[in-house]
Amino acid sequence: MRVEKATARYLDMYQKLYHRSPRELRDLGNDWVLVNGARMSVDQLENLTGELALEYERYVKTRRSAVQRLLNWFLRA
Repeated sequence: MRVEKATARYLDMYQKLYHRSPRELRDLGNDWVLVNGARMSVDQLENLTGELALEYERYVKTRRSAVQRLLNWFLRA
């Protein structure tokens, strides 16, 4: 069950960030997964998912900042 939740969360984050599915995401058993050719433990996958989440948050924040600057520019014009 832990592997299923970790892979589902990783898949969701990956799709949000890259707008596509990973090439490969497979459960190898005994808390090991294969992600885009790299074998890793579920703990490593959860850490990787956390890094993707931080990267996604930075992306969203940057995008909001650009939109806010545009809105402010239109309000001043």
